Amino acid sequence: MATASSVRSSEQTRSLILDAIRASGRISRVELAKKSGLTEATISTVVRRVIAEGLIIETGFSESTGGKRRTLLEINSSARHALGVSLDRERLVLVAADLSGKVVGSAETSGTGDTYPGTVIKLIASRAAELLKEVNIDPVTVVGIGVASPGPLDTRTGALRGHRPSSAWRDYPLEERLEVQSGFPVVLDNDATCAALGEYWTNNVLVTSPVSATVYMADGIGCGILVDGRIYHGSSSNAGEVGHITLDIAGPKCHCGSRGCVELYAAPAAVAARALANENLTRELGLTPKVSSSRENFDRIAKGAVQGSTAAHALITQAAAYLAEGIVSLSNVLDLDEVHLSGPGFSIAGEIFTDVIQGRLNEGTFMRSVHPVHTKLSTIGDQSAAVGAAALVLQHQVTPHLAARSRRTPGNIQLVAAGHVG
Repeated sequence: MATASSVRSSEQTRSLILDAIRASGRISRVELAKKSGLTEATISTVVRRVIAEGLIIETGFSESTGGKRRTLLEINSSARHALGVSLDRERLVLVAADLSGKVVGSAETSGTGDTYPGTVIKLIASRAAELLKEVNIDPVTVVGIGVASPGPLDTRTGALRGHRPSSAWRDYPLEERLEVQSGFPVVLDNDATCAALGEYWTNNVLVTSPVSATVYMADGIGCGILVDGRIYHGSSSNAGEVGHITLDIAGPKCHCGSRGCVELYAAPAAVAARALANENLTRELGLTPKVSSSRENFDRIAKGAVQGSTAAHALITQAAAYLAEGIVSLSNVLDLDEVHLSGPGFSIAGEIFTDVIQGRLNEGTFMRSVHPVHTKLSTIGDQSAAVGAAALVLQHQVTPHLAARSRRTPGNIQLVAAGHVG
């Protein structure tokens, strides 16, 4: 009889092989053995099993090196699909991704604003169904919907616990209600965490660093952390709140209950507020004093900074310097090799943020005499959180050994992979 440990070992081996195929694009069994360290016999056994499951396919041959040409394997991208949603006050982003992580369709609608959550949930479910039809995806292949949301959140109940995207969402049973409306299983996670996973998944890479971090900026500032390719959630799925690192213990009061947090100096609303105090800059950039226009104002400031406005550039540089201090603290705690900058907050003036943060990391990290910490802009752009939310669901299919163990276990999601239950 197989023991629990042997079953787990078999599942991990399967996941390891699938992840290597995913990251490689196309690879032979021999190359898989070399890359994974597994025997060719083990590779052959697992490959036969996964081909039977329909998750990988044989596709052509490698170039001849004098002997028999090797059969190449790749992920059967059309075998499974997932939907990802970025829940945001300014805009909702939906993506459909195939099993390889490639985005095959996307849509945007107005953000949540102050709309009642139930109305937004119905909109998401309706728009998701429309998106599947638009890109000709059979719902039978859809294994679930991932939702990326600002924190704090409670993965035990599938509800939000903070004031974003608006206070109306606090304690709203998001997972449960969206499952009812859409007919798909739903997994909720932090937007920064999703952005981090999206970077890893869509770049077709294996784990190259034991710890990686993605700083995500929308209305607030968070950080997604991956450890050996696995999401680090902490005890309640609220890890990585770099926006609530204290810069000044005597600073202004933050909504989180602390004082002098990074967000109070570096988030879009803070930058917009400082800009509005400058009458000349307000006129120059056409800023509006409405609180609801903070992100729009921030984008105008960022655009002004890029286009040569001295005052706007100074504001963005100042915000980047404050954020850099939080990232230095994060790097010192986690001993990072790389920091990725992701989200709509970096979409316009990302290079300014990158330069300032890189400079501060070069001079301020504890480990700088041992190794550098590199700052990189996201390769995904504004869709990073939604893409990562879809990847969160797909990860349960391809690499369950890396998947987060939330109240929705990988087994639960795999059970519905064979068909849409709605």
